Amino acid sequence: MSQKSMFICITGIDGVGKTTHVNLVLEHLREKSVKCQYKWLRFHHLFSLPLLAFCRVAGYTCQSTLGYSQKCSYHEFYKSRLVSAVYPWILFFDTFLFTTIKVYIPMFFGTSIVCDRFVYDTLIDLAVATKDHEIYKKPVGKLFLKLIPKNARFVMLDLDKSAIFSRRLELKDDLTFDERYTLYQNFVNLFRIYVVDNNDNVVNINKLIISNMEI
Repeated sequence: MSQKSMFICITGIDGVGKTTHVNLVLEHLREKSVKCQYKWLRFHHLFSLPLLAFCRVAGYTCQSTLGYSQKCSYHEFYKSRLVSAVYPWILFFDTFLFTTIKVYIPMFFGTSIVCDRFVYDTLIDLAVATKDHEIYKKPVGKLFLKLIPKNARFVMLDLDKSAIFSRRLELKDDLTFDERYTLYQNFVNLFRIYVVDNNDNVVNINKLIISNMEI
């Protein structure tokens, strides 16, 4: 196995079991004496915080509850052409900053990164918030995709909706779940992401992930 730093990402919609397999991949790498770190890279906010605060006041962001207690925010930026145009760019600069700090600098010093979500997940969030399902084709979307390190290794975990809801019943209350589910399926074909059906037992699934990622 190469000792060069690696970028490994497990992606997929909420409820498919990503965190379990990220932890198992980390355990596998550490057993191989690979220097590695866990990162959660769906999105980060810094420069975008003032705009998000404005959207809350202006009614472009609303809160709901999933299940009995889990809080959920819905961004309805599509209601404003200006917000839909500006927010993706500001979020890109935030993502660029945090990707540099959390990914590129550690990798430069030989640390492999194992992450739960990354650019694909962020683009899907943006697609839902702006109702622009082809945002990945726009200049800002293409810049997001350029943040992916060379030789990055991605796996998307997949499950039937019924299986996801049996694991996390509160997701039935997510008004954007079906839209997100469809977008994840579309991204598999668009970006040729390797897909693993997470219906088997954890050990077998993780072996499949490790084998495909050649780690």
